[in-house]
Amino acid sequence: MKKILLLLFFPVVIFSQNLQEGEFIWSKERKLQKEDYKLITRDNNVPIRSAINFSYHLRGFNVFNNNFNRNIINKFSRNSSALNPVSDNISAMIAYQQLNFDLSEVYARKMRKELLIHKNKLWKGFDYADSIFNNLTVEYVKTQALMNEETHYGLNVQKLQDWNQKINDELEGLSEFDYNNTSKIKIKKSSKEDI
Repeated sequence: MKKILLLLFFPVVIFSQNLQEGEFIWSKERKLQKEDYKLITRDNNVPIRSAINFSYHLRGFNVFNNNFNRNIINKFSRNSSALNPVSDNISAMIAYQQLNFDLSEVYARKMRKELLIHKNKLWKGFDYADSIFNNLTVEYVKTQALMNEETHYGLNVQKLQDWNQKINDELEGLSEFDYNNTSKIKIKKSSKEDI
């Protein structure tokens, strides 16, 4: 019997960047663990559910920022994530959820980069940020569906390794846009858009 792993992804626009109790921001050092799943489920068809989302928060003077890394967060909610403790291969299921969390971080970083490249558009209002967020959310969901299909929800080990490498390469390529980087990011003139 093939088990289906489910990732709950809640793209949201929020007005507070404060983390709630039981939430933590993506980190390359901090990997998901069994203890992060606070809800117990007995559903054998969906033995794991992870509440992962990336969101953003902008205000009027944010367009003066050296980077937008702290304005977009990618977080995991322990209190909204569930695990069936008697499932087989719990460690493999959690590793696959980590890969989904990593994929979400790729899209958070893409948004940080896009907002920095096109920050002049934010002077006219935040409609551009909404558009970028919506487009990246759609792209993320499609990419996640493709990864689920190709890896059979993490069961195809070779495809899983391929996706893991691809996501790690993307994260490395976007390393300047890590949440913890507060340094000024210089964008090459050829990538800036004239307004």
